[in-house]
Amino acid sequence: MKSKLIKTIVACLIIVGVSLGGYYGYKKYKSSKAKVTANSYITVSAKKMNMQVNIQGTGAAFAAVSREVYPNNSGNIKDLNVKVGDSVKQGDKLFTVESAQVSQNLSKAESNLEKQKLQLSKAKTDEDISMQNLAISDAQKDVDYASEQIDKMAVKSPINGVIVAVNNSNGDNVQEGKSVLSIIDPNSMKIKVAVDELDIEKVKLGQKAEIKFGAIKDKVYEGAVESISQVGNTTNDVTTYDVTVSIKDPTGVKLGMNANVNILVDSKENALTIPTEALVERNGNKYVMVQSDAESTSNAAQEGSTTKESKAVNTENNQSKGNEINGKNTQYSRNNITTVGLNGGKLVQIKTGLENENYVEVVEGLTEGQKILVSLPKSSSNNNQNMRNGLGGGFGGFGGNMGGDRNQSSRTNKKN
Repeated sequence: MKSKLIKTIVACLIIVGVSLGGYYGYKKYKSSKAKVTANSYITVSAKKMNMQVNIQGTGAAFAAVSREVYPNNSGNIKDLNVKVGDSVKQGDKLFTVESAQVSQNLSKAESNLEKQKLQLSKAKTDEDISMQNLAISDAQKDVDYASEQIDKMAVKSPINGVIVAVNNSNGDNVQEGKSVLSIIDPNSMKIKVAVDELDIEKVKLGQKAEIKFGAIKDKVYEGAVESISQVGNTTNDVTTYDVTVSIKDPTGVKLGMNANVNILVDSKENALTIPTEALVERNGNKYVMVQSDAESTSNAAQEGSTTKESKAVNTENNQSKGNEINGKNTQYSRNNITTVGLNGGKLVQIKTGLENENYVEVVEGLTEGQKILVSLPKSSSNNNQNMRNGLGGGFGGFGGNMGGDRNQSSRTNKKN
């Protein structure tokens, strides 16, 4: 009898334990579901502004006008007095290459001319005189040519510019056709920018550009697209095209300086815009989450019942969250943050125009001032996991990672 009573008590305890476990498991599940269906958003308004679309790239400064300076004859260098960094003008003497052979050629030509003149004085007949005059004329041409070669031993600057390389010193024996100096024209400085194949069609001749050099602080140079290569360079399955950008006033720019270049490929005044984070792409269509009237009324009532202390704390937290999601869109308010469920807004399909890294132009589907919801990032990785598992796509992609489809690399999309 006692044994039967003990068994009954144990069975009751097991039933109670299972019931309690099921109850707490259900509560935990409900709590998890509550977290899944409640997302934090920031409310922003569609606004008009002037938009610009830029293509960014990096490159190094090079001189479009440069010259290698070669000797006109073989020989020994003399009177080389320039160094790297010196400015020279076209026609300035740079150095001399003395050649015994060239000097001998002039002496021989002059001697032959004197000989022919002497022969002329001995000529008796008109025919002899005529033939000797022709010989004198040829001898004079030889003298003139030899004199030119003597003059060419002194090498002069072919352009106005700056010496950027000196390859020899006085006394060196050099060969004709071998470079002794390098000169560039600093006013011809340009930037060669590598543009991705996905963007190259947007680049056109004459488009304006902004150029910033890391070595030159607090200065922005004006430029323009001057040429676009028709042949791409492929590395690791990535193809780029060289775009040459001129510099309007390259004062201070030195050969090889690295630059960041923004090419203005398009612009529009008074464009209706939204933050890029507000855009959702689904099956090739574009949407935004528009705040519902009911949710707007509910938020206003909830805000009216909040204490001053609570408001102060919420405002500080909301400001921080707003900076996380939309730190670069400073024109939009970050203080109007609310928590809504899936029914707190509705997806509205839109058509877009210009796009840059911060804003998207809306050409159809929204009006100026219309309120839209931008999802805030999750503070807990567990919440993010619950969101993905609980919603399995749907609005979860919008709530958990605003515009996640849109932020996929365009290169990845193209290859897939």
